[in-house]
Amino acid sequence: MTKPDITDRHDLEKLLRYFYQDVLADPIIGFYFNDIIPFSLEHHLPRVIDFWAQLLFGEANYHGQLFERHQNIHRQAKLTQHHFSRWLYLLNHNIDQHFEGENCAKMKARATRIAGSMATALEQKAPRNTKLDGVQLFNPNI
Repeated sequence: MTKPDITDRHDLEKLLRYFYQDVLADPIIGFYFNDIIPFSLEHHLPRVIDFWAQLLFGEANYHGQLFERHQNIHRQAKLTQHHFSRWLYLLNHNIDQHFEGENCAKMKARATRIAGSMATALEQKAPRNTKLDGVQLFNPNI
């Protein structure tokens, strides 16, 4: 049976609900959402859908401050390339579980670039010390 491609906001919502279910339970990055930031899926989800709808479908509804939000988290508990690798792994896994197609490939490619550039930018602008250093490393074999 062929899986559908991501074609609209409804598909993004479905994907992102599965993704955040995994993220919130994840032993490597879940603590950022459960312990570091005040996270509400119902508040966060529309923004993330807007973000991906802009990148995939050209919609112009996203007006967030992506880097600034992550920089604020980074100041509280250091985000490293390992954390972004885990985020990317969970996103790609959920895309592959539920969808396939051109927009899926596009989303995965954009996510790869975002993860790499965000990790690099945070490292370059990182404060010298944070309360937590987030030392639990991602192991792709888990």
